[in-house]
Amino acid sequence: MVRRRAGQKRAKRERSQAHVLSRLGCVKDGQDTDASYSTDVEPSGRSPRDAQQSARGVAEQVKFFKTPLKVSYYSWLYVQSQLRAAGAYAMEYPRTLLYSAVVGMLYTAMHFIRGPHTRVISSLDGTISWYSYWVVLGILSSIGLGAGLHTFVLFLGPHIARVTLTAHECQSVVFAVRGSGAFECIQAGGAGFSDILQKVILE
Repeated sequence: MVRRRAGQKRAKRERSQAHVLSRLGCVKDGQDTDASYSTDVEPSGRSPRDAQQSARGVAEQVKFFKTPLKVSYYSWLYVQSQLRAAGAYAMEYPRTLLYSAVVGMLYTAMHFIRGPHTRVISSLDGTISWYSYWVVLGILSSIGLGAGLHTFVLFLGPHIARVTLTAHECQSVVFAVRGSGAFECIQAGGAGFSDILQKVILE
């Protein structure tokens, strides 16, 4: 059972990669993606290794700032293939899908019902938004957008610097780092290296 599911996932991943590569013009539709692991010579006279290097060269020429429309188009094709694969994968687990849908609807409904849980839900929303923001930044850093931009240089470094400066000004690390009252001194105390590290380590 486990081997069969692993084989199905591998086949879906290879089909999605072949679909994107076929749109790039690197692989013909219907070509076996496993051929790149073979050492035989193709009927065209090129070995699979030469074809793979050619495909890699074509992919390296596609940069966001050089060909933004082409990158956006191929990115959309890749996102479509991944969404289809994710939908097919989710349909294999209907109970988990149903449970997730019920939990999502209950969580959404609690936003419209006033009560003692309102403050907890608001805090949970802020936490989810905050860490989702950093996850997206991590994805953008991994992609690089063809410019080699990194999360630490653009976002994480300035965030650590701001937390450190605020801690020294307030002589405490008792302050919020997100929300309406972010980086406002609440009370004085101690602000050592370990305190600042604990303040930023989750980010």
